[in-house]
Amino acid sequence: MSSMLSRLAATCFVLLSGSALAESVPKAKLEPCYLPNLSDQVFCGELTRPETVGGEKTIAVHYAVLPALRDNFPGEAVLAIAGGPGQSAMDLAAHFNQTLSDVRRERDILLIDQRGTGRSNILHCDEMDSLEQLSFDDQSMDIAKETQRCKDDLAVDLNGYTSRQALADFEAIRKKLNYEKLHLFGTSYGTRMVQLYMRHHPNVIATASMDGLVPLQQNVLAVGESVDHSMELMLKQCELQPACHNRFPNLRQDFESLLSNIGGQTLLQGVKHPISAEGAALRLTKSKLNGILRLALYSQQARSLLPYAIDRLKLGDSGPVLGLFGLTMSGFDLAMGMHAAVVCAEDWPRLTEQDRQALKGSLIGEDMIAALDIACPIWQLEADVADFAEPLHSDIPTLLLSGKYDPATPPAWAETMIEQLSHSRHIVFPNGTHAVAGHTCADELITAFISNPKLDELDVSCVEKDRERGFFINANTASAAVTEKESADD
Repeated sequence: MSSMLSRLAATCFVLLSGSALAESVPKAKLEPCYLPNLSDQVFCGELTRPETVGGEKTIAVHYAVLPALRDNFPGEAVLAIAGGPGQSAMDLAAHFNQTLSDVRRERDILLIDQRGTGRSNILHCDEMDSLEQLSFDDQSMDIAKETQRCKDDLAVDLNGYTSRQALADFEAIRKKLNYEKLHLFGTSYGTRMVQLYMRHHPNVIATASMDGLVPLQQNVLAVGESVDHSMELMLKQCELQPACHNRFPNLRQDFESLLSNIGGQTLLQGVKHPISAEGAALRLTKSKLNGILRLALYSQQARSLLPYAIDRLKLGDSGPVLGLFGLTMSGFDLAMGMHAAVVCAEDWPRLTEQDRQALKGSLIGEDMIAALDIACPIWQLEADVADFAEPLHSDIPTLLLSGKYDPATPPAWAETMIEQLSHSRHIVFPNGTHAVAGHTCADELITAFISNPKLDELDVSCVEKDRERGFFINANTASAAVTEKESADD
């Protein structure tokens, strides 16, 4: 089940990090609580909301406040919105706490488990354990049967779990907590929620920071093209770095050969599970390999291992690829019912024939669309595309952040927004991947921007320190520092 659902997943995962300390008490009367991987005691609450517009059934939408260390701005909070779609913001509390640790010195951090995720009536289908995933033949799976089983198990109307419904929850919680102004911070799919908030409630937004931008007019299913572009950049970068090219002179051909020759019956016995080290069997299908390589592109560290992993797999050693698979198993936890609600209501109906043709031959794009063409009609969602294709125009101070090598939300997507946002600035990290606030100085820029929203005064000199990195040329060593200039992106 997990492998099928992963094939339908269209966007990102976020890397979790450490925590900071909190001592003050928020304004609202909330219950003390603890969140995963965060040692602080924080404060949690819930709000009862209708599950569907005009319906009688209700759900509880849960939220948490990470209180400011010094309550200098009691009427403000930073609303940090998770990606996916399908991630739990509260489960990512440690990540947001570290990314926004300096911001939290003066302002509360507000986390909301978007309806259908985390604690807010999570829409999670039963999944295989990680051992079963290794040997499962995902290419022979009956997608229609598995989707119907998931739908029957959830037994909810997914029309109540779209982005627009979630926005109403966010605004109701803001009012309950008496925040006069919000500073929005969203990553990947979370940037869609940021833009919806800016469009429908501009008067309550002080600033907006978007990390890995998905413009409202951009169909997220174009991620297939983004993956292809990111993979091409990786191959080209290795070709231009002498240490990498000398070690892997035929990397591009080896990669293409693997994809051409691998099949559903490629079953490797006697391998070790990448996390538990149990004996296992690995059925390495083309779609599974593509998924592993795709998710490795999201992380700087995993990306640097790709040439070595491809080379070793060519020689029959699946160990490095299994290691990368272990990273995908631990970092890609989505509530797939909520994910389907968003993608099948807001993006799949917007696909044009031109979009479909553009994804022909894509590493993941063509298979992803084929799977959605089967699954989305089964979910029976009403198309919610009324104004998604309409570009957002706003004068709210907005910081746009991108990584050059992002395999999901490339810098070109953010560039389309510059003229629409009259008070905006786009910063591209030359070695960044996805969600740059987790691995660059972008967190410092966000802090400075929220403190002083005058974008022309923002000091971005730290971006120059984001230098090109080498690739691992064996199991223990990355190549020497790079001095050659990179080639153009396109």
